[in-house]
Amino acid sequence: MNYAYLHGFASGPKATKALALAEAFAQRDIRLHVPDLNAPDFAHLTVSRSMAVVERLTRDGGPWNLIGSSMGALTAAFFAARHPERVHRVLLLCPAFHLDKLFHESLGPEGLLQWEATGAHEFLDATGNPAPVNWELFTDLSGYASLPPVLHQTHVIHGTLDSSVPIAFSRRFADTSDLVTLQEIEDDHRMIGSTQLVCEAALNFFTKV
Repeated sequence: MNYAYLHGFASGPKATKALALAEAFAQRDIRLHVPDLNAPDFAHLTVSRSMAVVERLTRDGGPWNLIGSSMGALTAAFFAARHPERVHRVLLLCPAFHLDKLFHESLGPEGLLQWEATGAHEFLDATGNPAPVNWELFTDLSGYASLPPVLHQTHVIHGTLDSSVPIAFSRRFADTSDLVTLQEIEDDHRMIGSTQLVCEAALNFFTKV
């Protein structure tokens, strides 16, 4: 059995949750793979390119248990649906379902038009610095606009104080299948205050029969 953590948008392998989970798994003598999904770089990031990174990672040594955060959780959920033979279980942390709608709401119609016209929009990267991201990120989301089908045991942890991704999206996803369990916690999107809880929940979820 292999394990991988898929980081979120404007994040990377050295993010707080990634390091905390890797350490928690290492204490159980489990290696947690943490690929860099900013492929080939943050400017050209898309969900499809992230999917390709995971596809290459999981070619050998399966089945895989996947943990994903935000956009990484969106990637994990769709990867599990499209490559069910490679996946065992899935843990989603504040999954960014309907990411196209979230961009609509955060940037507004004028912001989206400007992003399309210029070909790039500045977002804060993993270091907290503004960096241009290609318009392709948004157009690529047309392939990930719906909720993915669920074919594996899937546990979702979502903060009730999340102002980035509505918890209603996770509730709706949980209603689509009996294979999904939803754990609601009092925290925001980053869930920094719940790091230990998340680590314990991950280990418990993947080790229970």
